Amino acid sequence: MRILQISPQIPVPPTDGGKLSVWGVTKSLAKLGHKVDFVCYLKHDNYKTSVELLKQFCTPYILNVQTDNSFWGALKKLFSPIPYNASKYIRKELVEFLHHYFKRNDVDIVQIEHLHMGWIIDEIRKLTKAKVILREQNLEMLIMRRFYENQRNPFLKLFAKIQYRKFVKFEPQMCAKFDKVIMISKNDEKELKKMDSSINTITIPAGIDSQLLNYKKKDIIPFSLVHIGHTDWYPNLDGLNWFINEVLPEIIKEKPMIKLYIYGGGNTKNYSVPNELKNNVKVVGFVDNLWESLADKALAIVPLRIGGGIRIKILELLATGTIIFTTNVGKEGISVSHNKELLVANTKDEFINSILNYFNGNIDLKQMAKNGRKFIENNFVWEKISKKFENVYSDLLNSKGSQ
Repeated sequence: MRILQISPQIPVPPTDGGKLSVWGVTKSLAKLGHKVDFVCYLKHDNYKTSVELLKQFCTPYILNVQTDNSFWGALKKLFSPIPYNASKYIRKELVEFLHHYFKRNDVDIVQIEHLHMGWIIDEIRKLTKAKVILREQNLEMLIMRRFYENQRNPFLKLFAKIQYRKFVKFEPQMCAKFDKVIMISKNDEKELKKMDSSINTITIPAGIDSQLLNYKKKDIIPFSLVHIGHTDWYPNLDGLNWFINEVLPEIIKEKPMIKLYIYGGGNTKNYSVPNELKNNVKVVGFVDNLWESLADKALAIVPLRIGGGIRIKILELLATGTIIFTTNVGKEGISVSHNKELLVANTKDEFINSILNYFNGNIDLKQMAKNGRKFIENNFVWEKISKKFENVYSDLLNSKGSQ
């Protein structure tokens, strides 16, 4: 099959969950023998480096478009029916590219990554009879609802509530235009179908690189905690700030030797570490080989309070046999159980008590790591996930309603 994949950003190098999810599809489809054309916005990535990486698995087309947040842009769109987070991706450069592209190319499937790029569906319908799929990385209205519910700043809370109400109308209406909507979690699919049961949906989760199943831990640094995540993504920042300010001081009182290592991109000025905790926190930032750096860390924390979709970092950590502490929001979309594949806590007191319980040696860590790896091997490796995408494409092309 020939597939046109449309993404809001360059997915290489795959340094966050969104990029990993998109790039995983591209690579695995190419490995199955399909021809993938890939168009995306440049944003602030390096064009030359990105093209060379993409060329290994697809034919790349990178449009010189930036989509930074803007206060004045948000203000101008305040009364628009389209949520600001989606409106900033509506660009004439993509329209012009597609007109040029479809004059010279025929494809079987168009797959659009993220709701933010869904606006282009109307233009695509004018240009091709190919089946068009929307892949929802998250249910955006769910993320925005949780964002405004957890927001303390009254102005941001009001803005977020307005955006949420827009998404409640915009997201189902947009999804209904597609031949198929691929949701990344069963929970997201269920919530979307509540809004419009006629939307043609299926759940296919993101996958992980099966090589992570061969990852070997080193001698563990005692009392080490690790947080992974790009802090320019607000749900990561919110969870990290909450953990540093609410949980970490209390567990250090009991275990002064505890040390938190913070990995990932983003502006470190987004969060602050209290002076009294600076000896217990090390901000590492971005590293080229994350898994090598994590090999000697004891416990990964994913204290998410806001989010949707599925957390790929949790899938990867499970694959490597790393013990994980997360919330119900963090494990959403992943059918794992507390005390079996990972550990779950939701309140400040639950986190404090459970982490201290972990460091007091009251958990069978070897069995938990084994359970986590087996779960990933059975359900989330790209070799299996990519076949599900292929089946969806084949079913659409073979359906009686094919155009």
